[in-house]
Amino acid sequence: MRHDHTKWLVHFVRDRNPEQDFPGEDEEDVGSYAGGELECDAGAFSVLKNIIRLGGLLPGYSFRNGRTTIYGGRPAVCATEMPLYSFADYARQRSNPSKVSAYGIAFLKSEFFLAGGRPAIYGLSTDNISYIVNAATSRILSEAVMPLAEQYRFVAYNPVPENWIDWSHEREWRWIARDENKDQVWVRDQYGCIGPVPALPLLKGRLDGGAFSMLCFIVWTNEEAEELQKILTGYYLAGVNNYDTEFDKQLIVKSKIIVLADVIEAVEGDKRINSQTIEGLQDAQLLRPIAVHEFSKETEELIKLALKRASDAGMTASKEYVGKYPSDVGACGFADAICYEVASPIIQQLISGGNASGPFDGKVIIEVPPSWPIRQSVDYQEFVMRAVVESLKKTLEIDIFVESRLD
Repeated sequence: MRHDHTKWLVHFVRDRNPEQDFPGEDEEDVGSYAGGELECDAGAFSVLKNIIRLGGLLPGYSFRNGRTTIYGGRPAVCATEMPLYSFADYARQRSNPSKVSAYGIAFLKSEFFLAGGRPAIYGLSTDNISYIVNAATSRILSEAVMPLAEQYRFVAYNPVPENWIDWSHEREWRWIARDENKDQVWVRDQYGCIGPVPALPLLKGRLDGGAFSMLCFIVWTNEEAEELQKILTGYYLAGVNNYDTEFDKQLIVKSKIIVLADVIEAVEGDKRINSQTIEGLQDAQLLRPIAVHEFSKETEELIKLALKRASDAGMTASKEYVGKYPSDVGACGFADAICYEVASPIIQQLISGGNASGPFDGKVIIEVPPSWPIRQSVDYQEFVMRAVVESLKKTLEIDIFVESRLD
């Protein structure tokens, strides 16, 4: 196995840096680049979670020193062919998370190619470069130098001491949106409006003619891996995000999570040189799956028992409350039993059996068949639901909470 060659490409993300990433002379200009989904200074892990939540990658201009480094006048999605360990070590040595960070998403090179991605072109055969547009946010070369359709691939290259520029170690690939009906995801802009924008759809997988069959999500720590596992499991169960964008369940269940601390330990500590690439990590069983559990008859019986006991507990609480407060007065509202443990086999079977709904941003609402009279009072609803939740927790042995809201 070649340790410098891989079938995978990685799109790494980093901390947002307003001064570097969002040029503009006023708040509106900055907002047009920053959008409305994340804070302008969001950390790399938050950026990664937002990509998952939206279901794809938004192209960018890769600003450096206030100028775009993407040619051709259109933003691009960038990815690297560098082996995973090499980039992790590179990020660790630079130790500047606003410039480089090793959180990211990996996809197969062949599938990125099918989606329209192409390898970068380093340098040109001529030093006589002329521009049609040479502005901070748009740089378009003369077509006599390079065809407009290929300019997004161009990376400036000058590996000599004078005016040195050399990013060839990144072995970069790039992608631009071409099909406005397919190359999009829905997002919230700086004004709070929701709608489609150009993007590379990832979590749609093969739906709607998509190219991707699996992904790898890259984090630094075990705690971050556990958080991503819950997020991805939630989207597997829901099948859509909050903007009703459909996610490919088969892609999610085939996807993996990589902890870079494991990669570094495998290569540097255990001297497993093959673990420098995703292929090597797969052989070393260092790729973590999402938590999807199969149907269990034993779990089904436990759920039936828990729902029956909870329903009885609700009825007992209702009688107690009505005995004290016969009139249905006070503020109106609702109360629910909720749980965030989407990786639990019990919660997954509650959802598949129609006894729970969601997940909604990781929150599952457990639906206990009410045996008690319905009242509008939110105080009544909360009193009954507290008894229901305590019963569910005792039988199922998972964390469940009461959530109430006014009508």
